[in-house]
This record gives sequence, structure tokens and C-alpha cells, in this order.
Amino acid sequence: MSRFDEIVDELYGLTPDLFVKRRNELAKEVRGEGESALEKDISHLRRPTQAAWAINQWVRANPDDSDQVTALAADLSAAQRRSAAAMMRELSRRRQDLINASTDGVVRTASSLGVRLSDSAVREVATTLRAAIADADTLDALRRGRLVTSAEYSGFGPAGVFVVPDPPAEPARHVEADATDRTDGSDEDTEVRRELESRIAQAEEDERAARDGLGVASSAVDEASAEVDELVARARELREQLSRCEDSLRFARQRLSTAEQGRSESKVALRDAVAEANKLRAALAEL
Repeated sequence: MSRFDEIVDELYGLTPDLFVKRRNELAKEVRGEGESALEKDISHLRRPTQAAWAINQWVRANPDDSDQVTALAADLSAAQRRSAAAMMRELSRRRQDLINASTDGVVRTASSLGVRLSDSAVREVATTLRAAIADADTLDALRRGRLVTSAEYSGFGPAGVFVVPDPPAEPARHVEADATDRTDGSDEDTEVRRELESRIAQAEEDERAARDGLGVASSAVDEASAEVDELVARARELREQLSRCEDSLRFARQRLSTAEQGRSESKVALRDAVAEANKLRAALAEL
């Protein structure tokens, strides 16, 4: 495992509130070692959301359970390729049961680590698990325990596939008539098909554009959130330093007051001693 992978595993094993501080520490550490490229890679790592963090910890703590998600994704993909309608229906039922059970497992894992997931985070966990079953990239990030944010799959694929059964065979005696019928309607069917394909292509393009926009917006949110976290941490450190300085100042003032009092008493003692010495000298001079 490379050093970068080790650092990634460490960071995504932390709770989100510790992520930014530790990331910056590691970036500074490798910068001091002259690893500028590694520093850049580390600095670009994004803090996970609460839902993503919880799934990452569940994957780490329960690899067998997360393997079930991988296995179901493979089964759904295979059934889709074969257009196996009955199998797809059965796998769809299994998918929902698995998502429910896995979501409960994620919630329990987070709770065991002292984190109670919000209702919205629990919903994000479920949608992310569904997306992982349908999307290979999301599944890969989930399996490695390196999710950064929640995901929601709304494109084409195993998660939303509709299987159309093969049409029944027609008797041989109707071949000529059927061929004629198909010929008569072929132009209309072709036009409808082209229209649908065009609309699908446009919808897919719109989806890609929307996902790109969401990615940019999410990055901006993460960067701003990271900056806020850093400033909050810095403000906390400065407040702690100020509190320590105020305590030191209070003690110093107490010592100053005590020292001034001691000096005043010493001045009085000196005055008395000088007076006594002068008195004794005068008495000695009279002898």
C-alpha cells in the first residue's frame, strides 16, 4: 500500500470534525519532507459528509455485509444483460431488503462510535446504497471505504431497468400478412423510435450537465465548509491561548502586588534601621 493510500485510509477513518485538521497536519508534514506532489494530493482530499462517513465505517467494520452489496450489483447487472424478467423482479425485492438491512447496519455502526445519525443522513445512506448497486464508480468508492458524499442514482442501469419480454412467435401462415403490416408501419415506427432516441439522448445530456453542476457546487460547499472548520478550530485555539494569557496575567499581577507590598515593608524597615543607626552614632559621638 502506498503512503497516499495509507493517509487516505487514516483520514476517512476519522470523524468528519477531525478530518480537516488532520489532513492539514499531514499535508504540512509531507511538505516538510519535500513531497510537494503528495502534499497537493492530500490537500485536495475532501471531508466526508456524515452519511458518507457512516457508510465508510460500516464497510470497514462489516466487510462481509458490504460484500453482499457488491454481489447483488453483479447479479442485477447479469440479469439485465440476459433480460431475465423473473430474475430481475426477484433481485429487485432482494435489493430493497438488502438496502434496509444495510442501512440499519450503518446506523448501528455509527451509534457504536458515538455518533447518532440524523433522519436526513439515514435517508442519504439508503439512497447511496441504492446508487452503489446501480453505479460502478459509486460501488468502488463504497467498497474502499472512501465515500466523500452521498450519491443518488437516477440514470439508466440496474437500479431502474425495465425488462420487456420477447413477443410470442406468430404462426407461419401469417408471415406474409405480418410482413406487409410491418412494412406499412415501419416508417411511423422508425420516426417514433428516432424521436424517443433523441429525447433520451437529450435527457442523458441534461443529466450529465446537472451532475457536473452538482459536483462543482458540492466542491464549493466542501471547500467553504473546510475553511469554516479551520477558522473555527483556529478561533478555538486563540480563545484557549487568550484564556491562558489572562490566567498568567492575573497571577503576574498577584505576584506584582505581593512584591510591591514587600518592597513597601522593606522601605519602612530600611528607614527604621537608618534612624536607629543615626541614633546610635549620635550617642557614640557624645561619649
